[in-house]
Amino acid sequence: MNDFMKIRDVSTKYGISARTLRYYEDMGLIHSARCDDYAYRLYDESAVKRLEQILILRKLNINIKDIQRVFAASSSEVVLDVLGSKVNEIDEEVALLHELKEIVVTFICQIEQADFNKDTDVKLLYDKAKEIKTQITNVDYTGNSSPVNRLFEVSEKLEEKAVSRLQIPDNILKRLLQNVYFILGDGAAVANELGKKYSIYVYHTCDNRWKYEQDADPQFQPGLCRRVPDYFAQDPEEAAQWEQEMTRDFTPMVIMDLIQLATKHEKIICENAIDIDSIIHYVTHAIMVYDANASNDFAKMYANKIRERNISENKKEMLISKAYAIWGDGKPELPREATEHGIKLVTRNDNSTVEQMAELIAHHFGLTDL
Repeated sequence: MNDFMKIRDVSTKYGISARTLRYYEDMGLIHSARCDDYAYRLYDESAVKRLEQILILRKLNINIKDIQRVFAASSSEVVLDVLGSKVNEIDEEVALLHELKEIVVTFICQIEQADFNKDTDVKLLYDKAKEIKTQITNVDYTGNSSPVNRLFEVSEKLEEKAVSRLQIPDNILKRLLQNVYFILGDGAAVANELGKKYSIYVYHTCDNRWKYEQDADPQFQPGLCRRVPDYFAQDPEEAAQWEQEMTRDFTPMVIMDLIQLATKHEKIICENAIDIDSIIHYVTHAIMVYDANASNDFAKMYANKIRERNISENKKEMLISKAYAIWGDGKPELPREATEHGIKLVTRNDNSTVEQMAELIAHHFGLTDL
């Protein structure tokens, strides 16, 4: 085992995600090993060296298809061909940038001579901007014109990505969400109890995942668009990372929903998973339901579901062991929402009732004063 590295260790050492490592495996660029008594992907020395080669080629902006060609070749001719093609691409882009620079410089000169107090000059500016776009689109120079098209594709994608992010200033978001009460952890029953008792609208993020997946863009929300046939067939670390990626992807959608709901409801409870790192700056009310049970409820629930499946006993035991590895071994650590962000914990144990938990949270949120 000492000659192997776990996927998490490789990811940390080289600064790449586990998802990227899995992608390289899917493309046949690297290979991992598995041990019968070990749940994680393992990489030997040759796989790590191959990964280093891949990262160097990616730094040179060599695409995956060409990297596959390089590794499949038995001589240096393919490497030289790939690098030579990259040089030609760079030359074409440099030519495009020079052309674009000349157009922009000319535009600057015309702007300096314009009088924007005159409507006619404002119109001239608009017409000139349209002319520049036409010139860039139809620019003619030696070589393939695809970089020009790529320029517009990239700019459009960047615009789309900007729109998909939360562009509202933090202070405005904090004001819009000041009456949203975030209950993190497993607090569905408690949230419903609070909603019923204080007539507060309850929004469960888990109930809306199907909608998030329907609206997701695979380019910008790959975790949310990823389909996992068997959750417990994954490595525990991979399952945990997928959950994190999926939550991070749908959090902007949750916030947009909450902003819209805030126009209809005086107060809102938002319960279940959300990427607290991206919203902590504009959260006014938040609490974490901490499960201190001796045994993990989620692991037990999924273990029971696995036992009901029509599969071999060995397969059941393997999946059950992964369920406990994913959801915890009965000794839950303090959640980082509390340790890193200082969010208050409300501890639940075997003797806790929903009503007791709801009362504690209501006092913390000040709902009892309503």
